[in-house]
Amino acid sequence: MSPEENIEGFPWGRIVEAFAWASLVIAFVIGQIAAQTDYESLLIKQMPDVEFERSQVNRELPIVYNIKKDGKQLPEVVVMSEGTGYGGPIVLGIKAKRTDEGASLSEVILLSHKETPAFMDKINNKQFFRQFAGESVSNNFIVDDDIDAVSGATVSSKGFTTAVRKAVHLGAAKHLNLDATWQEPRWHFDVNEIILVSLFVLAFYSVYRKDKLAKYTRYAVMIGSLVFVGFYANLSINLGNIAGIFMGYVPTPQQHPLWWIMMAGALGSVLILGRNIYCHQICPFKVVQDLLQKLSGIKLRIKPEIQRKSRMLIFFLSWIALMLIFLSTHPALGSYEPFAMMFSLEGLGIQWYILPAALLGSLFVPSFWCRMFCPVGLYLNEMVRLRRSIRDRIFGKSKSTTVKVDLE
Repeated sequence: MSPEENIEGFPWGRIVEAFAWASLVIAFVIGQIAAQTDYESLLIKQMPDVEFERSQVNRELPIVYNIKKDGKQLPEVVVMSEGTGYGGPIVLGIKAKRTDEGASLSEVILLSHKETPAFMDKINNKQFFRQFAGESVSNNFIVDDDIDAVSGATVSSKGFTTAVRKAVHLGAAKHLNLDATWQEPRWHFDVNEIILVSLFVLAFYSVYRKDKLAKYTRYAVMIGSLVFVGFYANLSINLGNIAGIFMGYVPTPQQHPLWWIMMAGALGSVLILGRNIYCHQICPFKVVQDLLQKLSGIKLRIKPEIQRKSRMLIFFLSWIALMLIFLSTHPALGSYEPFAMMFSLEGLGIQWYILPAALLGSLFVPSFWCRMFCPVGLYLNEMVRLRRSIRDRIFGKSKSTTVKVDLE
Protein backbone atom coordinates (compact mmCIF):
# COMPACT_ATOMS: atom_id res chain seq x y z
CA MET A 1 0.00 0.00 0.00
CA SER A 2 1.39 3.40 -1.00
CA PRO A 3 1.78 6.23 1.54
CA GLU A 4 -0.92 8.20 -0.33
CA GLU A 5 -3.40 5.35 -0.01
CA ASN A 6 -2.50 4.93 3.65
CA ILE A 7 -3.20 8.61 4.31
CA GLU A 8 -6.48 8.54 2.38
CA GLY A 9 -7.60 5.42 4.21
CA PHE A 10 -6.76 6.82 7.64
CA PRO A 11 -9.86 6.77 9.89
CA TRP A 12 -10.00 10.52 10.53
CA GLY A 13 -13.70 10.42 11.33
CA ARG A 14 -13.29 7.89 14.12
CA ILE A 15 -10.37 9.81 15.59
CA VAL A 16 -12.35 13.06 15.62
CA GLU A 17 -15.29 11.24 17.22
CA ALA A 18 -13.06 9.67 19.86
CA PHE A 19 -11.48 13.05 20.60
CA ALA A 20 -14.92 14.65 20.98
CA TRP A 21 -16.11 12.00 23.44
CA ALA A 22 -12.82 12.03 25.39
CA SER A 23 -12.82 15.83 25.66
CA LEU A 24 -16.41 15.81 26.94
CA VAL A 25 -15.53 13.24 29.61
CA ILE A 26 -12.48 15.28 30.66
CA ALA A 27 -14.54 18.50 30.74
CA PHE A 28 -17.16 16.76 32.87
CA VAL A 29 -14.57 15.52 35.38
CA ILE A 30 -12.80 18.89 35.57
CA GLY A 31 -16.12 20.68 36.06
CA GLN A 32 -17.20 18.34 38.85
CA ILE A 33 -13.87 18.72 40.66
CA ALA A 34 -13.92 22.51 40.33
CA ALA A 35 -17.53 22.63 41.50
CA GLN A 36 -16.75 21.29 44.97
CA THR A 37 -18.39 23.74 47.33
CA ASP A 38 -16.23 25.79 49.68
CA TYR A 39 -18.93 26.92 52.09
CA GLU A 40 -16.74 29.16 54.21
CA SER A 41 -15.44 31.06 51.17
CA LEU A 42 -18.99 31.64 49.99
CA LEU A 43 -19.93 33.02 53.40
CA ILE A 44 -16.89 35.30 53.63
CA LYS A 45 -17.68 36.70 50.18
CA GLN A 46 -21.23 37.60 51.24
CA MET A 47 -20.43 38.67 54.83
CA PRO A 48 -16.84 40.00 54.87
CA ASP A 49 -17.24 42.04 58.08
CA VAL A 50 -17.64 39.07 60.44
CA GLU A 51 -15.71 35.91 61.38
CA PHE A 52 -17.01 32.36 61.00
CA GLU A 53 -16.27 29.39 63.20
CA ARG A 54 -17.51 26.04 62.00
CA SER A 55 -19.44 24.06 64.61
CA GLN A 56 -18.23 20.51 65.15
CA VAL A 57 -21.73 19.25 65.89
CA ASN A 58 -22.47 18.22 62.31
CA ARG A 59 -19.91 17.09 59.72
CA GLU A 60 -22.40 16.99 56.86
CA LEU A 61 -25.12 19.32 55.67
CA PRO A 62 -26.73 21.21 57.24
CA ILE A 63 -23.39 22.63 58.47
CA VAL A 64 -23.60 25.27 61.19
CA TYR A 65 -21.26 28.27 61.47
CA ASN A 66 -21.03 30.42 64.58
CA ILE A 67 -20.65 34.15 63.91
CA LYS A 68 -18.16 36.42 65.64
CA LYS A 69 -17.66 40.15 65.32
CA ASP A 70 -14.84 42.06 66.99
CA GLY A 71 -14.01 38.86 68.86
CA LYS A 72 -17.48 38.55 70.39
CA GLN A 73 -19.89 35.70 69.77
CA LEU A 74 -23.12 36.86 68.11
CA PRO A 75 -26.45 35.26 69.04
CA GLU A 76 -27.05 34.17 65.45
CA VAL A 77 -25.66 31.20 63.53
CA VAL A 78 -25.58 30.46 59.81
CA VAL A 79 -26.90 27.09 58.65
CA MET A 80 -25.64 25.98 55.24
CA SER A 81 -28.06 24.11 52.99
CA GLU A 82 -28.16 22.84 49.41
CA GLY A 83 -31.07 22.21 47.09
CA THR A 84 -31.97 21.94 43.42
CA GLY A 85 -33.42 24.82 41.45
CA TYR A 86 -34.64 24.96 37.86
CA GLY A 87 -31.11 25.20 36.49
CA GLY A 88 -29.19 23.07 38.98
CA PRO A 89 -27.82 23.09 42.54
CA ILE A 90 -28.29 26.04 44.87
CA VAL A 91 -26.49 26.89 48.12
CA LEU A 92 -28.18 28.91 50.84
CA GLY A 93 -26.96 30.41 54.09
CA ILE A 94 -29.77 30.56 56.64
CA LYS A 95 -29.24 32.94 59.56
CA ALA A 96 -31.13 31.78 62.64
CA LYS A 97 -31.23 32.59 66.33
CA ARG A 98 -32.66 30.97 69.44
CA THR A 99 -35.93 32.26 70.91
CA ASP A 100 -38.04 31.30 73.90
CA GLU A 101 -40.16 29.14 71.58
CA GLY A 102 -37.16 27.42 69.94
CA ALA A 103 -35.54 29.31 67.06
CA SER A 104 -36.48 31.64 64.24
CA LEU A 105 -34.99 32.65 60.92
CA SER A 106 -33.36 36.07 60.57
CA GLU A 107 -32.35 36.01 56.92
CA VAL A 108 -31.90 33.66 53.95
CA ILE A 109 -28.81 34.44 51.86
CA LEU A 110 -28.38 33.04 48.35
CA LEU A 111 -24.72 32.03 48.11
CA SER A 112 -24.54 30.07 44.86
CA HIS A 113 -26.95 29.07 42.09
CA LYS A 114 -27.24 27.90 38.47
CA GLU A 115 -30.51 29.66 37.63
CA THR A 116 -30.87 31.76 34.50
CA PRO A 117 -30.68 35.55 34.97
CA ALA A 118 -34.35 35.89 33.96
CA PHE A 119 -35.51 33.63 36.78
CA MET A 120 -33.27 35.29 39.34
CA ASP A 121 -34.47 38.75 38.31
CA LYS A 122 -38.02 37.64 39.09
CA ILE A 123 -36.95 36.18 42.44
CA ASN A 124 -35.04 39.30 43.43
CA ASN A 125 -37.63 41.77 42.15
CA LYS A 126 -40.36 40.10 44.19
CA GLN A 127 -38.04 39.96 47.23
CA PHE A 128 -38.82 36.28 47.63
CA PHE A 129 -36.38 35.63 50.49
CA ARG A 130 -37.81 38.39 52.70
CA GLN A 131 -40.83 36.29 53.62
CA PHE A 132 -38.61 33.85 55.58
CA ALA A 133 -37.38 36.51 58.02
CA GLY A 134 -38.84 36.14 61.51
CA GLU A 135 -40.49 32.78 60.79
CA SER A 136 -40.20 29.95 63.31
CA VAL A 137 -38.12 26.88 62.41
CA SER A 138 -41.26 24.83 63.15
CA ASN A 139 -43.19 26.34 60.25
CA ASN A 140 -44.09 24.11 57.32
CA PHE A 141 -42.10 26.06 54.69
CA ILE A 142 -44.19 24.73 51.82
CA VAL A 143 -44.90 26.72 48.66
CA ASP A 144 -48.59 27.67 48.37
CA ASP A 145 -49.03 26.89 52.08
CA ASP A 146 -47.01 29.35 54.18
CA ILE A 147 -44.61 30.44 51.42
CA ASP A 148 -45.61 32.36 48.28
CA ALA A 149 -44.00 31.34 44.99
CA VAL A 150 -42.88 33.89 42.42
CA SER A 151 -44.99 33.74 39.27
CA GLY A 152 -42.89 32.58 36.34
CA ALA A 153 -40.25 31.10 38.65
CA THR A 154 -42.27 28.52 40.55
CA VAL A 155 -39.70 25.73 40.22
CA SER A 156 -36.92 27.98 41.52
CA SER A 157 -39.17 29.11 44.38
CA LYS A 158 -39.83 25.48 45.32
CA GLY A 159 -36.11 24.67 45.14
CA PHE A 160 -35.15 27.49 47.49
CA THR A 161 -37.98 26.66 49.89
CA THR A 162 -37.06 22.97 49.94
CA ALA A 163 -33.45 23.79 50.83
CA VAL A 164 -34.61 25.99 53.72
CA ARG A 165 -37.14 23.45 54.96
CA LYS A 166 -34.73 20.50 55.04
CA ALA A 167 -32.05 22.44 56.89
CA VAL A 168 -34.16 24.11 59.56
CA HIS A 169 -36.35 21.07 60.25
CA LEU A 170 -33.34 18.80 60.66
CA GLY A 171 -31.73 21.35 62.96
CA ALA A 172 -34.94 21.77 64.94
CA ALA A 173 -35.31 18.04 65.52
CA LYS A 174 -31.64 17.12 65.95
CA HIS A 175 -30.12 20.07 67.78
CA LEU A 176 -33.05 21.79 69.48
CA ASN A 177 -34.96 18.57 70.27
CA LEU A 178 -38.21 20.13 69.06
CA ASP A 179 -41.18 17.94 68.26
CA ALA A 180 -41.96 17.60 64.54
CA THR A 181 -45.18 19.59 64.46
CA TRP A 182 -44.66 20.71 60.88
CA GLN A 183 -46.29 19.11 57.83
CA GLU A 184 -44.38 17.43 55.01
CA PRO A 185 -45.10 18.52 51.41
CA ARG A 186 -47.36 16.28 49.37
CA TRP A 187 -47.28 15.62 45.67
CA HIS A 188 -50.42 16.89 43.96
CA PHE A 189 -51.45 15.61 40.53
CA ASP A 190 -53.35 18.69 39.43
CA VAL A 191 -54.73 20.10 36.20
CA ASN A 192 -51.34 20.92 34.65
CA GLU A 193 -50.09 17.36 35.03
CA ILE A 194 -53.36 15.98 33.63
CA ILE A 195 -53.09 18.23 30.57
CA LEU A 196 -49.51 17.17 29.79
CA VAL A 197 -50.25 13.46 30.22
CA SER A 198 -53.32 13.87 28.02
CA LEU A 199 -51.23 15.51 25.30
CA PHE A 200 -48.86 12.54 25.22
CA VAL A 201 -51.76 10.05 25.17
CA LEU A 202 -53.40 11.90 22.28
CA ALA A 203 -50.05 12.12 20.48
CA PHE A 204 -49.57 8.35 20.78
CA TYR A 205 -53.07 7.80 19.45
CA SER A 206 -52.59 10.10 16.45
CA VAL A 207 -49.35 8.32 15.53
CA TYR A 208 -50.66 4.78 15.65
CA ARG A 209 -54.15 5.38 14.24
CA LYS A 210 -54.91 6.47 10.69
CA ASP A 211 -58.63 7.14 10.98
CA LYS A 212 -60.42 10.49 10.74
CA LEU A 213 -60.43 10.94 14.50
CA ALA A 214 -56.63 10.68 14.55
CA LYS A 215 -56.44 13.59 12.11
CA TYR A 216 -58.44 15.85 14.41
CA THR A 217 -56.44 14.55 17.37
CA ARG A 218 -53.24 15.77 15.74
CA TYR A 219 -54.72 19.26 15.45
CA ALA A 220 -55.72 19.16 19.12
CA VAL A 221 -52.20 18.13 20.12
CA MET A 222 -50.71 20.94 18.01
CA ILE A 223 -52.87 23.55 19.71
CA GLY A 224 -52.22 22.08 23.16
CA SER A 225 -48.48 21.92 22.58
CA LEU A 226 -48.28 25.51 21.40
CA VAL A 227 -50.49 27.01 24.10
CA PHE A 228 -49.71 24.82 27.11
CA VAL A 229 -46.21 23.39 26.57
CA GLY A 230 -44.93 26.53 24.86
CA PHE A 231 -46.48 29.73 26.17
CA TYR A 232 -48.02 28.60 29.46
CA ALA A 233 -45.51 26.14 30.97
CA ASN A 234 -42.44 26.86 28.78
CA LEU A 235 -41.49 23.17 28.95
CA SER A 236 -39.47 22.72 25.76
CA ILE A 237 -36.65 20.20 26.13
CA ASN A 238 -33.23 21.68 25.42
CA LEU A 239 -29.60 20.64 25.53
CA GLY A 240 -29.23 22.06 29.02
CA ASN A 241 -31.98 19.75 30.33
CA ILE A 242 -30.21 16.69 28.93
CA ALA A 243 -26.78 17.75 30.17
CA GLY A 244 -28.26 18.48 33.58
CA ILE A 245 -29.40 14.87 33.92
CA PHE A 246 -25.82 13.64 33.49
CA MET A 247 -24.66 16.13 36.13
CA GLY A 248 -27.34 14.97 38.55
CA TYR A 249 -29.46 18.13 38.30
CA VAL A 250 -32.78 16.34 38.57
CA PRO A 251 -35.65 18.00 40.45
CA THR A 252 -37.82 15.92 42.73
CA PRO A 253 -41.30 14.88 41.51
CA GLN A 254 -42.85 17.12 44.18
CA GLN A 255 -40.81 20.09 43.03
CA HIS A 256 -41.32 19.78 39.27
CA PRO A 257 -43.76 17.00 38.27
CA LEU A 258 -44.16 18.40 34.75
CA TRP A 259 -40.42 17.89 34.14
CA TRP A 260 -40.75 14.20 35.04
CA ILE A 261 -43.79 13.73 32.82
CA MET A 262 -42.10 15.46 29.90
CA MET A 263 -38.89 13.45 30.20
CA ALA A 264 -40.77 10.18 30.76
CA GLY A 265 -42.94 10.83 27.72
CA ALA A 266 -40.10 11.91 25.42
CA LEU A 267 -37.56 9.26 26.41
CA GLY A 268 -40.16 6.57 27.08
CA SER A 269 -41.65 6.88 23.60
CA VAL A 270 -38.16 6.42 22.13
CA LEU A 271 -37.05 3.51 24.30
CA ILE A 272 -40.35 1.64 24.56
CA LEU A 273 -42.21 2.51 21.36
CA GLY A 274 -39.30 3.37 19.07
CA ARG A 275 -40.90 6.70 18.12
CA ASN A 276 -39.72 10.29 18.52
CA ILE A 277 -43.09 11.50 19.74
CA TYR A 278 -41.72 14.65 21.32
CA CYS A 279 -40.25 16.23 18.18
CA HIS A 280 -43.10 15.24 15.88
CA GLN A 281 -46.03 16.00 18.18
CA ILE A 282 -45.21 17.74 21.48
CA CYS A 283 -42.47 20.27 20.68
CA PRO A 284 -44.14 23.71 20.49
CA PHE A 285 -41.38 25.17 18.33
CA LYS A 286 -42.13 22.52 15.70
CA VAL A 287 -45.73 23.78 15.69
CA VAL A 288 -44.53 27.36 15.19
CA GLN A 289 -42.43 26.27 12.21
CA ASP A 290 -45.35 24.34 10.69
CA LEU A 291 -47.63 27.37 11.02
CA LEU A 292 -45.06 29.63 9.36
CA GLN A 293 -44.69 27.09 6.57
CA LYS A 294 -48.46 27.06 6.03
CA LEU A 295 -48.44 30.85 6.01
CA SER A 296 -45.77 31.18 3.31
CA GLY A 297 -46.67 28.15 1.21
CA ILE A 298 -43.02 27.87 0.11
CA LYS A 299 -41.35 24.47 0.42
CA LEU A 300 -37.73 24.50 -0.62
CA ARG A 301 -36.12 21.07 -0.61
CA ILE A 302 -32.77 20.50 1.06
CA LYS A 303 -30.24 18.48 -0.87
CA PRO A 304 -29.16 15.24 0.87
CA GLU A 305 -25.55 16.48 0.89
CA ILE A 306 -26.55 19.64 2.76
CA GLN A 307 -28.66 17.59 5.16
CA ARG A 308 -25.64 15.38 5.97
CA LYS A 309 -23.45 18.42 6.52
CA SER A 310 -26.08 19.94 8.79
CA ARG A 311 -25.82 16.84 11.00
CA MET A 312 -22.11 17.49 11.39
CA LEU A 313 -22.86 21.13 12.20
CA ILE A 314 -25.32 20.10 14.92
CA PHE A 315 -22.79 17.72 16.43
CA PHE A 316 -20.14 20.46 16.39
CA LEU A 317 -22.41 23.11 17.94
CA SER A 318 -23.66 20.72 20.61
CA TRP A 319 -20.07 19.67 21.39
CA ILE A 320 -19.14 23.31 22.02
CA ALA A 321 -22.27 23.82 24.12
CA LEU A 322 -21.67 20.67 26.18
CA MET A 323 -18.03 21.58 26.77
CA LEU A 324 -19.17 24.94 28.15
CA ILE A 325 -21.89 23.32 30.27
CA PHE A 326 -19.65 20.62 31.74
CA LEU A 327 -16.75 22.99 32.48
CA SER A 328 -18.99 25.61 34.09
CA THR A 329 -21.49 23.09 35.57
CA HIS A 330 -24.09 25.63 34.46
CA PRO A 331 -26.63 24.16 31.99
CA ALA A 332 -28.16 27.49 31.02
CA LEU A 333 -24.82 28.84 29.73
CA GLY A 334 -24.62 26.30 26.91
CA SER A 335 -28.24 26.16 25.82
CA TYR A 336 -28.40 28.02 22.52
CA GLU A 337 -31.84 26.85 21.40
CA PRO A 338 -34.35 29.72 20.88
CA PHE A 339 -37.25 28.16 22.83
CA ALA A 340 -37.12 30.38 25.93
CA MET A 341 -36.71 33.42 23.69
CA MET A 342 -39.74 32.40 21.63
CA PHE A 343 -42.20 31.59 24.39
CA SER A 344 -41.20 33.86 27.27
CA LEU A 345 -38.91 36.51 25.71
CA GLU A 346 -36.24 35.55 28.24
CA GLY A 347 -33.32 34.60 26.03
CA LEU A 348 -29.59 34.69 26.63
CA GLY A 349 -27.11 36.42 24.33
CA ILE A 350 -26.98 34.56 21.03
CA GLN A 351 -30.59 33.36 21.33
CA TRP A 352 -31.73 36.86 20.36
CA TYR A 353 -30.06 36.32 16.97
CA ILE A 354 -30.85 32.62 16.52
CA LEU A 355 -34.62 33.01 16.97
CA PRO A 356 -35.20 35.47 14.04
CA ALA A 357 -32.97 33.35 11.78
CA ALA A 358 -34.86 30.15 12.71
CA LEU A 359 -38.25 31.77 12.11
CA LEU A 360 -37.15 33.27 8.80
CA GLY A 361 -35.78 29.94 7.59
CA SER A 362 -39.03 28.20 8.54
CA LEU A 363 -40.90 30.35 6.02
CA PHE A 364 -38.99 28.69 3.20
CA VAL A 365 -37.82 25.28 4.45
CA PRO A 366 -40.16 22.88 6.31
CA SER A 367 -38.98 22.25 9.90
CA PHE A 368 -35.94 24.43 9.21
CA TRP A 369 -34.61 24.55 12.77
CA CYS A 370 -35.38 20.90 13.47
CA ARG A 371 -33.58 19.63 10.40
CA MET A 372 -30.62 22.00 10.33
CA PHE A 373 -29.73 22.97 13.90
CA CYS A 374 -31.71 21.21 16.66
CA PRO A 375 -29.51 19.00 18.89
CA VAL A 376 -32.40 17.48 20.87
CA GLY A 377 -34.15 16.27 17.71
CA LEU A 378 -30.96 14.79 16.30
CA TYR A 379 -30.10 12.92 19.49
CA LEU A 380 -33.64 11.58 19.97
CA ASN A 381 -33.65 10.38 16.37
CA GLU A 382 -30.26 8.75 16.88
CA MET A 383 -31.69 6.96 19.92
CA VAL A 384 -34.55 5.69 17.76
CA ARG A 385 -32.07 4.38 15.17
CA LEU A 386 -29.94 2.75 17.87
CA ARG A 387 -32.99 1.07 19.39
CA ARG A 388 -34.08 -0.18 15.97
CA SER A 389 -30.58 -1.49 15.25
CA ILE A 390 -30.47 -3.38 18.56
CA ARG A 391 -33.96 -4.77 17.98
CA ASP A 392 -33.06 -5.94 14.47
CA ARG A 393 -29.95 -7.69 15.71
CA ILE A 394 -31.91 -9.53 18.38
CA PHE A 395 -35.15 -10.30 16.56
CA GLY A 396 -34.19 -9.78 12.92
CA LYS A 397 -35.42 -7.08 10.55
CA SER A 398 -39.14 -6.55 10.29
CA LYS A 399 -40.64 -4.67 7.33
CA SER A 400 -43.87 -4.02 9.18
CA THR A 401 -42.17 -2.09 11.98
CA THR A 402 -39.98 0.28 9.98
CA VAL A 403 -39.75 3.63 11.75
CA LYS A 404 -39.30 6.91 9.95
CA VAL A 405 -37.46 9.36 12.17
CA ASP A 406 -36.24 12.20 9.95
CA LEU A 407 -38.24 15.37 10.23
CA GLU A 408 -39.56 16.55 6.89
